[in-house]
Amino acid sequence: MKFSSIGYVFIRSNKFYSEYEIKTNSKRQFNLCKIIRYYKEVDSTQIVTKELAEKGSDEGVIVIAEKQTGGYGRDKKKWVSNIGGLWFSMLLKPIIHPNEISKLTLLLGIVVRRVFEKKYRINSEIKWPNDVLVFGKKIAGIITEMSVKENSINWVVVGIGVNINNSLPKYLENISISLRDILKKEIDILEFISTFFNEFEYLYFNFKKNGFENFLKEYNNKIAYKNRDIIVDSGCYIVTGKNLGIDESGRLIVKTESELKKIVSGSVRLAENKIRTI
Repeated sequence: MKFSSIGYVFIRSNKFYSEYEIKTNSKRQFNLCKIIRYYKEVDSTQIVTKELAEKGSDEGVIVIAEKQTGGYGRDKKKWVSNIGGLWFSMLLKPIIHPNEISKLTLLLGIVVRRVFEKKYRINSEIKWPNDVLVFGKKIAGIITEMSVKENSINWVVVGIGVNINNSLPKYLENISISLRDILKKEIDILEFISTFFNEFEYLYFNFKKNGFENFLKEYNNKIAYKNRDIIVDSGCYIVTGKNLGIDESGRLIVKTESELKKIVSGSVRLAENKIRTI
């Protein structure tokens, strides 16, 4: 920090930011994301945020880490979380049925995609249910975990990882990409954070008030592999067919050779060779 004739000037280094810097960089006051905890290193922002949730923290707590040593995504798959990326989790307490939580994951995909488009003029696609792709490569991932008691949600913790300025391991270069790789320059992470929270709050309050229906068309317009043959692995069975997008419940609609399948969860990949549908 240095002095100027009119006050203080913060010199950013794309490394570590205070809660004050994040808030003051926003174009408007945050209504929900008011408590921001920023760490140099944690095992996982998901774990830290879930611990805060169990201790009774209010909705809107944000945990951001410069680096994660035990970051994970869907199905507990390891998420490489080196310095230069954006790794954070949010504590939410929406008053909705637990069955609706999957739609929150879909909503976050829209938020991330909008940030890329509005702030950086980058066209991206949402790979159902929890990834965002640019040029067919993963640039962001989302994980949603919750605590439920008697069909009532105690809390939801949403984790988001975005490849921004971080260098990717060689073994991930063919399937992942960073914002720096795309724009060929260092990105101001603070600006990304503020843009995300502004967009998120607007869409989240809309979602809580009106549900996911208003976002269905946008999601289907930007879903990856639309009208292409895909393979969906639910962990219990495999379905192969044409990707028709999602329905109002957030289920993926796949047209097989014999019928329409509506899939609640699973991992998606392009079908290189057709296989028999199980």
